[in-house]
Amino acid sequence: MPRRFSPEQLTAIVFAFVRTALCGYRAATQSFTVDESTTFLNYVRGPWARIYQHYDPNNHVLYSILAKLSTRAFRVSEFSLRLPSLLAGFFLILGLYWVLERSVSSPVIRWVALVTLSLNPLLLDLSVAARGYGLGLAILVWAIYFSMRGKDFAAGVLLGLAVAANLTMAFPALGVIACPLLLGEGNWELRTRRILTLAIPAGAIASLICYPALSTAQASQFYVGEPTASAALFELIFTFIRASATHRGPFGTGYGTHLIEFLFLPAVLIFILAMGVRTFLRDPASRPFLIPAVTFIVALIELVAARYLAGINYPVDRVGIYLFLLLALAWATAASELPFLPLRAVQGALACLLAVQFVSQFETRYFELWAPDLPAKEVARRIREDSQGKAPGSLSVSATWYQQPALEFYRVYYQIAALKPVERHAKTLLEGFDYYVLNLKDDDDVRNGDPSRLAPMYSEPISGVLFAKEPAR
Repeated sequence: MPRRFSPEQLTAIVFAFVRTALCGYRAATQSFTVDESTTFLNYVRGPWARIYQHYDPNNHVLYSILAKLSTRAFRVSEFSLRLPSLLAGFFLILGLYWVLERSVSSPVIRWVALVTLSLNPLLLDLSVAARGYGLGLAILVWAIYFSMRGKDFAAGVLLGLAVAANLTMAFPALGVIACPLLLGEGNWELRTRRILTLAIPAGAIASLICYPALSTAQASQFYVGEPTASAALFELIFTFIRASATHRGPFGTGYGTHLIEFLFLPAVLIFILAMGVRTFLRDPASRPFLIPAVTFIVALIELVAARYLAGINYPVDRVGIYLFLLLALAWATAASELPFLPLRAVQGALACLLAVQFVSQFETRYFELWAPDLPAKEVARRIREDSQGKAPGSLSVSATWYQQPALEFYRVYYQIAALKPVERHAKTLLEGFDYYVLNLKDDDDVRNGDPSRLAPMYSEPISGVLFAKEPAR
């Protein structure tokens, strides 16, 4: 008989479809960003060899491959370039549900955890943006699911794909690989065999996909993050709970972040540790459900070791998002093991407060981490309209450096023939061009110059972008 989905599973599938539809709207309408545009310009367009010619943190190799296949199938557009992330976002929600269904006995806690994670603004952004973070998270969650079921080879293949999607997934991948040693049953030989069954396909898949590019990597290219754990933790929490430039929500302040950092987070960690030890000692059959918690702890140890042994910075915002995902899964497992309903109700209520914060940060016009690119599409359209009838290659643009990639993407995408290629300059130039796209908030060259002499054509307050042209003479 074919396997039928339960009503709750069907509800989860519908929920994932609804969330993906929302993300699809954003994928089709939001401006392309600096990081997305850099991926397209440097790796996706042109020959396949460009993906492997040299390593750069921007090149999430598996994502670049999938984006190239998508644009070959559906032509170049914001939507086609973001399609792999959209599909990954759908399977991320399904994977989260299936992991929660397996490890969380309480349906209420299961759905509170699923809905809260689904509403997180950063996870929503990474389910849209043409980057490898969301893809890596989705594959990691399914690797955890198969590892819980004892399907080590499948889990190992998925871990290799997760690392190929984004190298930051190497930390949780190693955590999952360590779980048979720490949680498995049987003698050491059996546990070692399980570890190898995970590690060998993971390493082989990741190497096969990424080695040509990684072979050119240099240590200086692994620079993202903070040198101190305290700074990294604050930034991780703040970017996880605050996405809107106009609405703070109940916790989206420095005080709220510190409240979570020094009170809420330590209490959650102690709670997860206590319940995890209880489950480990009392119920050996439930030990696989502790994989997210053990992976989280092992990943933290790896991050500290990487900092002190290799000088790698602690992760921030998107490169550390897997820590919160693992923490949420571990919390849900622990909360469902509470023996008294009132205690579970308190845990659920606290999670609902976090969901309220996430709802207050909901945005469909821009990404939390790439707000300066909010008006890129509108600016490009105005240039296209204003340049109609002009000779090919007769117009030029000066732009703040992090506005340049998106403008160059839209020059190519909109086929603005009159516009010369938009180039990056070491210093933002305020004369000698036809158009200027300047960030008034964060560009010191603009603040120290004289943009007031230019004729404004459009401005956008959230991003701080001014679009102007030379004044008429």
